[in-house]
Amino acid sequence: MRAFLQQTSCAAIAAVMALGLAACGPSSGPELLADNGTSAASQRVSDQSAQKASLKEAENRAAVAEAKARDAEARIACEKDRQQASNRGAIVGGVAGAVVGSQVAGDGAKSEGGVLGATAGVLAGRQIAKKDHRC
Repeated sequence: MRAFLQQTSCAAIAAVMALGLAACGPSSGPELLADNGTSAASQRVSDQSAQKASLKEAENRAAVAEAKARDAEARIACEKDRQQASNRGAIVGGVAGAVVGSQVAGDGAKSEGGVLGATAGVLAGRQIAKKDHRC
């Protein structure tokens, strides 16, 4: 009787194990290895494509950053040119205004006329030069 119980319990355990392995996945080793090899290869290809996409995205961001830097440098250079033009306009306007103001002023107020003319000339010359030089 004891031998019968041992054989029956061994058969029951083998049946349960077979059902468990069937429920978990493929039962033969070569199929499992082939699936793992294919998965690893496809994973490598997927990783390589992700790296390429990441590299392209980084290159695009770098190109955009370079373009923004060039634009910023161009704006800075344009503003410097505009400021220089504005200063030249102020100087020319001030000199011209001083000459015209002193000539227009009465006999006793030549200095005051020159100062007022120079002030008006500086303001007018600066604004005219700024308008002529757009960024």
